[in-house]
Amino acid sequence: AEADTTAEPALPADEAPAAAGSPRRAAGFDRLGRRLLVPAALALLALVGLALFADARQLAAAVAGFDPRLLVPVLALSLVNYGLRFARWQLYLGHLGSRLPAGASLGVFLVGFLLSVTPGKAGELGKAWLVRALGGGRALPAVSAVLAERVTDLLAVVLLVSLGALALPGGGWVCLAGVAAVAAVVLLLSPGLLAAGLALAAAAWGAEGVGFWLVVGDYAPGAELARSVFDYSASTLAGALSMLPGGLLATEGSLAALLDAQGLGNAAAASATLISRAATLWFAVALGLAALPWVLRAVRRHGTD
Repeated sequence: AEADTTAEPALPADEAPAAAGSPRRAAGFDRLGRRLLVPAALALLALVGLALFADARQLAAAVAGFDPRLLVPVLALSLVNYGLRFARWQLYLGHLGSRLPAGASLGVFLVGFLLSVTPGKAGELGKAWLVRALGGGRALPAVSAVLAERVTDLLAVVLLVSLGALALPGGGWVCLAGVAAVAAVVLLLSPGLLAAGLALAAAAWGAEGVGFWLVVGDYAPGAELARSVFDYSASTLAGALSMLPGGLLATEGSLAALLDAQGLGNAAAASATLISRAATLWFAVALGLAALPWVLRAVRRHGTD
C-alpha cells in the first residue's frame, strides 16, 4: 500500500524555506551563514592538523611552489563533476514528475552544496523544501531524489575505490569484490534508473579524481592515475562514513596519510590535500554561497505571485 502523501515532513520553523514565500519560514536559509561556522571551525582544525603534520613553513613553501596554471584544468574537472551530478538531479526530478524549471533547479542544486556541509549531509534534505517553495511540486518526492543522490554517490565512490585498487598489490581481489557488491545493489534496487544515476556519479567523481591526479603530479611527476583515483575516492569514502560536515578532518587526514605512505613527503602530501580540497569542497561551497541570494529572492517572488 502507498503511504499517505498528503502530509509532508516539516522542518523546524527557523529551518524550513517558505512553502508559500513566507520570509519567516525562509529565515533558516537567511541565517545559513551562521551554520557554516561549525564546518569553518573544522576546516581550521584540519589546516592546523596538516600544518603540524608537515611543519607550517614547509607546508607554506610547498603550497607556494604549486603551479597555479594547473588550477584551470583542476577547477574545470570539478565543474564537470557538478555538471554531471546536476544532470543526475534533473534525471531524478523528471522521473518523479517535478515541474521545477531548469534554472530554478540549478539554483537549488547549487545551494545544496551549502546544505551538504552538515553532519551526514542531512541538511541536503532542505533541497526538497526549496523545490516545493519554488513551485516544483510536493517536497516528499524531492526527498526521494536527494536520497537517491546519496545512494548513487556512495556506490560510485565504492566502485572507484575498487577499480583504483588495481594499482595496489593484490588489488585484483578487492576490485572484484567491490564491483560485485555494487552490481548486486544495483540489481536488487531499481536497475534502470539506479544504473543511469550510478554511471553519471561514477563519471563525476572520477573527474575529480583526475583533477586530484593533476595536483599530485605537480609534486610527483610519475604519479599513477589509478593510484590517485584510489586515494581520492578512499578518502572521500572515509569522510562520508565519518558523518562529519563535509567529511572534514577525516578526508584531509586520510588523504594526507595515503599520499605520505606513497613516499610523497609530509609537506607535499599536506599541500596536495589542501589544494585538492580547496578545488573541490570549498569551490562547491563558494558556488552555493553565490547561488543562495538568487534562490531566496526566487522563493519570495514565488510566494507573492
